[in-house]
Amino acid sequence: MSPAVFSSLRQSLRRRGAKRQKRISAILRGLSHRNRAGATIGELSQAFDTRSFGAFFILFGGLNLVPLPPGASIFLGLPLVLFTLQLAVGRRRLWLPERIRTIRITSEMLGRVVTRIGPMLRRIERLARHRYWPEPEWLLLSGIGWFCFVMSILIAIPFPLTNMFPGVSVAIAGIAITARDGLWLIASILVGIASTIFLLSVYGAAALAVMGLF
Repeated sequence: MSPAVFSSLRQSLRRRGAKRQKRISAILRGLSHRNRAGATIGELSQAFDTRSFGAFFILFGGLNLVPLPPGASIFLGLPLVLFTLQLAVGRRRLWLPERIRTIRITSEMLGRVVTRIGPMLRRIERLARHRYWPEPEWLLLSGIGWFCFVMSILIAIPFPLTNMFPGVSVAIAGIAITARDGLWLIASILVGIASTIFLLSVYGAAALAVMGLF
């Protein structure tokens, strides 16, 4: 579907009083205030419904912008590995094992995510729209899945301060998937490539430093 046709259809639905989907930022904000105990991954998946892939990319990518204890990146990267691999191999509905479904994200953590990325996410959501989305979509989504799979592995590496930029790349990819926006997808790829080059230089310098000790 072309952007022009999609825009026309959306306007037609609005005129007929069709219910608009809540934005991901609004869902996260609501969940952060609704329950002091927070929400499990399963509850989040139910709230995100058919947009689970994009929403979890945004959430777990955005969590990398929140100050966390050393080594916490591995607990963000591993669920992302599961999510991105499913998209890469062609799944269109997110499957969650029971152990993942019961993981609870506290309201404090959700609140920190909303505070940290909420304003920027809301602005991006207002700008994002269906445009320049290549076909066939199944092949594109598979490619996005493999790209974000690589980013999630970089996130999972427990090296200080190296998970932020891959996390931003995954979060932007989530926005692109949710809105079917090719421009934000390009932005995600550019951030991902830049962060990969940067991290390779960091890891290379660290390896040379270690080798120099022997």
